Order: sequence, then C-alpha cells, then structure tokens
Amino acid sequence: MEKNKVTRTKLREQAFCLLFEYSFNKEDTDPAELYDNAVQLYGYADDNYLKTVFFGVIAELEYLDGVISKYAVGWKIERISRVSLSIMRLCLYECKYIEDVPSAAAMNEAVELAKKYDTDQAPAFINGILNSAVKGEGLMK
Repeated sequence: MEKNKVTRTKLREQAFCLLFEYSFNKEDTDPAELYDNAVQLYGYADDNYLKTVFFGVIAELEYLDGVISKYAVGWKIERISRVSLSIMRLCLYECKYIEDVPSAAAMNEAVELAKKYDTDQAPAFINGILNSAVKGEGLMK
C-alpha cells in the first residue's frame, strides 16, 4: 500500500463529516461549495469515492430518509440525532449504490463511526436500524 494513500475507511469518515455539516444548512448550502471548501480547508482527499457518496447521499436524501423512517420503529426522523442520521444515510447509500462495498462492511463501518462520534447508545441503535433496513429492503450483498 502506498504510504500516502487514503483508505476507504478514512474517506468514509470524511464523507460522514461532510454529510453531518450539510445537515445543518441544507437549504442554504451549496453542496459543491461545501465539498470544495472541505478539500481546501481540511485537506480532505479529492477522491471519486468521496464525491460519489457525498453527492449521492444528497441526491437520494428523500429515499434514504424514507428507509430510515420505515425501520426506526417508534422514532420520528426529526428526533434522531444528526450524527446518527448522517451515519445511517451514508451506510444505506453504500449498501444500495456502491457495488464494491459489501453491506456487512458498510454496516460495520457505520457502527465504528457511531462509537467514535455519537453517544454510547448510538452504535446499538444504528446497528439495529441498519440490520433491519438492509435485510428488509434487499440491500444485502
């Protein structure tokens, strides 16, 4: 592996951070400007995977939130933390649209992001919703 190569895990974390930031100002934020600023300001990798998942999640927000709402039994989507929501959106997008990412790997990475960025209860909460959603929507690959 190249010394300076950015791993898929790191790119996924960068995508999560961008999606989290976007969740605060969806109506007032140009996603392309947010992306370009992150590449410049934070040194994010200007990578095809990162672009694909960031812009893809934004394009599919309605679908992704619909799936989350369907499987987050007893939870209104507005009550789910932005951290958890951003993580689940990213994972479900990968499961549905990114061919070379196995669903189990995407779910495992989602739980790891939750452990790092969310509350102690979030990993189990996210894991439960994602397991049900991936199986229920036929996204297991």
